[in-house]
Amino acid sequence: MEPKSTPTLKIDSDFRNLIRPLSKKEYRQLEENLLSDGCLDPIIVWNGVIVDGHNRYEICKRHNIGFEVYEMDFESREEVFAWICAHQLGRRNITEETRKFLIGMQYESQKIVNSRKNTDGKNQFTVTDKDSDTSIEPAPDEEEYIPSGHRTAQRIAMENNVTFSTVQKYAIYTRALELLGKKAPDLVPKILSGRYKISHSNVVELSRLTPEQIAKVSRRIEEMQQPFVQYKKTRSELQDICESLSSETVPAPSIKNMPVFDPDAEVTGLTLTIPSWGSLIERTRTKTNLGIVSKQAKYKLAEAFADLQGKITDMLSAIKED
Repeated sequence: MEPKSTPTLKIDSDFRNLIRPLSKKEYRQLEENLLSDGCLDPIIVWNGVIVDGHNRYEICKRHNIGFEVYEMDFESREEVFAWICAHQLGRRNITEETRKFLIGMQYESQKIVNSRKNTDGKNQFTVTDKDSDTSIEPAPDEEEYIPSGHRTAQRIAMENNVTFSTVQKYAIYTRALELLGKKAPDLVPKILSGRYKISHSNVVELSRLTPEQIAKVSRRIEEMQQPFVQYKKTRSELQDICESLSSETVPAPSIKNMPVFDPDAEVTGLTLTIPSWGSLIERTRTKTNLGIVSKQAKYKLAEAFADLQGKITDMLSAIKED
């Protein structure tokens, strides 16, 4: 058997940031194992860029330990993101915050991959007959009719034992953390590690603030001088801070024009509107022959329902938090 070599590989910070960092104890244990037994698992790469095995690569290069390289075939960076997320979600030692972020990132990345694969004129509804050049359109009630984005969410939901709407909610959480990372890079690792217990809604609110405002929130949290910020204690406080900072850029109305404040107004209005939605949905379901409705119309309705379902889930979560 030929001795293993130590080739020089490339590191992509975006790929590496998706992988949970090892604790000092875990890193030392990995180093001892590599020095004792060698590198038993190959470093997984894509076009010479490390996809999995960053810590092993770093230790092996430092101690001149030979290792094998396994090249994977991906068509885009988004495919790599989706693979890393799925691989990391299989690990047990990740925080709930990291799990939510990875599920959201996997969904967002896979949606991009699917959209690119559908640019050749075929879509998620088309089944190709290999014996001819004819495309066979399945019946509207067949499983293939489900929009690809929805099918992706359903697949990821099943793999991670969550609901379809939860996957979409986590995607919002992921986008908020990515935006937050551009404004305050040091804050995101503290959230993902579980050091800062910040609710979904507060993460979204934080991401909308300016870098200076986010820095104020971070300093406020640090002033508590606790190794772990308690969720119950910070939930309302963070909400108050976010709201006060958001209002800094909005001129306050004069006392003369100040409307009478009704804290129940928005919720009451929404509550009175919802029954009409239910009546309209039931009427459409019972009086419409869906078998003759166009696929495009049903596709748009399915998308609208999925979006509404996600918003309802977010609202129910907000109600429960309060």
